[in-house]
Amino acid sequence: MSTNATVANSNVTARPSVAIVGLGWLGEPLALQLLAQGYRVAGSTTAQDKAERLANAGIQTLVWDINVPLPTQWPAALTANTVVLCVPPGKVSDYANTLGRVAGLAAEGGVQRLLFTSATSVYGGLGLKTEADTGPDSERGERMWAAEQAVQNSGVGEVLCLRLSGLVGGSREPGRFLAGGSFEGGDEPINLVAQEDLLRFIPAILGRNNWPKTLNASAPHHPSRREFYGQAAQLQNLPAPRFSGGGQGKSIDGSALGRWLDLDYQVTNWFAWLAERNQK
Repeated sequence: MSTNATVANSNVTARPSVAIVGLGWLGEPLALQLLAQGYRVAGSTTAQDKAERLANAGIQTLVWDINVPLPTQWPAALTANTVVLCVPPGKVSDYANTLGRVAGLAAEGGVQRLLFTSATSVYGGLGLKTEADTGPDSERGERMWAAEQAVQNSGVGEVLCLRLSGLVGGSREPGRFLAGGSFEGGDEPINLVAQEDLLRFIPAILGRNNWPKTLNASAPHHPSRREFYGQAAQLQNLPAPRFSGGGQGKSIDGSALGRWLDLDYQVTNWFAWLAERNQK
């Protein structure tokens, strides 16, 4: 099969298997964690040097750019029972169609379950939002909602769209996000989830059966943008962002995920998280 791809490390065993399409900010540490937990882990990246590094760590790695014409079959290097589709919109043209086709290839290749890291941009309007409140009111939200539908309709037997709030932790330092800028909506609540919580939740999801179709991942603390980003910038010795106006905004309810997994969020106070992170 010709796939515009190269493969590193082709060892296959009988261990539980997961393939992660997109070994980036979340996909790479997730792959390493699952490997440590006994999974056989494969994944894809667009960078040859990263593929070689991860192969040396024991992760079968495919160099694969899904923006180029897709293969006619699911890549053998990504053979697995479960796929985690972990590719953000900024990395893919024609996002919904491309992800739907990738998921369709996975279904044809025998993948039984697919976890898609979606986003809470699928919620529009104001106030508290649960999984039942889908209704995008932005171009970004419409694109993500279309991607969810394409993946759900791909033919994979079990699909979970895990809707992530804003991502922080690891290399994503929130103190740098808005530092020194001018913004509206200072009173709007933040909706964030930390990398360390996702690295607890996703392996727990993979260990469960009977997945729901959608779940939100969003920490239960929602201080204002003014408070959070001001404190985050200050701790990094960066100029604080300037906010004008108030704004009600929306708050994402991520509690259903914790209840389903019987697993609490570690990050329950963002100011404590910022202070602890600043001390490391």
